[in-house]
Amino acid sequence: MGPKAKYQSELNGGLIWHDALQGLVVNEFQRLHDELESPPRQWFWQKRTTLQGIYIYGSVGRGKTHLMDLFYDTLPENVGKKRQHFHEFMLWLHHQLQSNKQHQNPINLICQQLAESVDVVCLDEFLVNDIADAMLLSGLLVAFLKHGITLVTTSNVKPDDLYHDGLQRAKFLPAIDWIKQHLQVLHLDGEQDYRIQANGTHEHWYYPINESSYLRLHDHFIHHNDSNEMNNQPWCINDRVLPITKAAGKNLWCHFDALCKDARSASDYIAIAEQIDTLYIEGIPKLSIYENDSSRRFITLIDVLYENEIKIIAQADTHYKMLYQGEKLAFEFKRCASRLSELLI
Repeated sequence: MGPKAKYQSELNGGLIWHDALQGLVVNEFQRLHDELESPPRQWFWQKRTTLQGIYIYGSVGRGKTHLMDLFYDTLPENVGKKRQHFHEFMLWLHHQLQSNKQHQNPINLICQQLAESVDVVCLDEFLVNDIADAMLLSGLLVAFLKHGITLVTTSNVKPDDLYHDGLQRAKFLPAIDWIKQHLQVLHLDGEQDYRIQANGTHEHWYYPINESSYLRLHDHFIHHNDSNEMNNQPWCINDRVLPITKAAGKNLWCHFDALCKDARSASDYIAIAEQIDTLYIEGIPKLSIYENDSSRRFITLIDVLYENEIKIIAQADTHYKMLYQGEKLAFEFKRCASRLSELLI
């Protein structure tokens, strides 16, 4: 069953409802699915053909990730595939570069080795805000093309807005040109956010920050964990201490400051997510224009938790939609709030 048939079965089963723009995206995924399933005949001395990939962008909650996953899950077994969140993929790439730093062109070598088992790479949330990643991407995309790796990715911004106002952005422009030349760019937009529930309630988001909300957070932790397993020993994450409030089994309780005020990265949040099912976050403040670093870390944290389906129980100063009160990260936080709405249910 290809993505188009799978999508239709979800419509017929009432799991989703009709959306004309989603239908156009599914048609493009079906095109790529068919091309990957039945590639043109190639002789052993010929370089593998790189098929035109897909770049989907648009408003939060429009189903971009769901449609990409539908495509990924329906690919036949003979198609080599790799699916990761963008943060996780770049972490993997940095590790590979470190392991192959003695080579003259490590990115080319890494992609050559990747192509031995992977035909298509699917990346969720393509959003560049790190200069190190920006500098790597141009070379990486060229190497994908050279070694026949097809790229599929989702994003909340159109290619021309990637790494907007970033340091040395001129060096990233070739990557944008590559995307527009070698990927089918699709705009999946609209007002409907499929992640917002009908009643709009989220019983596990306690606010404002006061004794009452603290006790609700505390009671939830106590009532859902075995007291014999509870401890408050600091965790070691990527060779650095992470202060915790409590831990029990796969449930972790941390203060916002420990998670987002201290210098943390996506790799730290990935390491935490690998060890837990539920994260209790205490003391999430209103995020002002003077706290953009903490805000960026919080956005990255939620991205990683969302990708790994980690539940959140939280105490905050205000409703999650009103946490960020600046302007610079308003777009990114709109996506963050939408993801929070799902993780809190």
